Amino acid sequence: MRRVDVLSRYAVLLCVVLAAHAGRVAAMTDVEAMELGYKVAAVKMAIQEPAAPGAMHAITSLGHDQRYYVMVRGWLTYQLQGDRSLLEASPDQTKVRARVDFLQRAIRAIDLE
Repeated sequence: MRRVDVLSRYAVLLCVVLAAHAGRVAAMTDVEAMELGYKVAAVKMAIQEPAAPGAMHAITSLGHDQRYYVMVRGWLTYQLQGDRSLLEASPDQTKVRARVDFLQRAIRAIDLE
């Protein structure tokens, strides 16, 4: 299975768990659910293309929301572990190295709210 497919499935699973939790806490309107979906998609794109404008903002805007902090932090940590493993196997991958640096900065940014 390709790595991107695994990450996409992980993002969908996180959304499902989050939606189930949100349903128990307070009923989420369709508009709120769509907004959350767009934010999760923006985080996914930011992880895939960390050099894109607004990538860090996409992560911090969702990560600073205390309802979603654990989800975002877990997602970033999971991706960081995978990328570090790739670098150990093949240290000359500059794109992966840049993503590792970005993920470390993003985790620090949401931790230091």
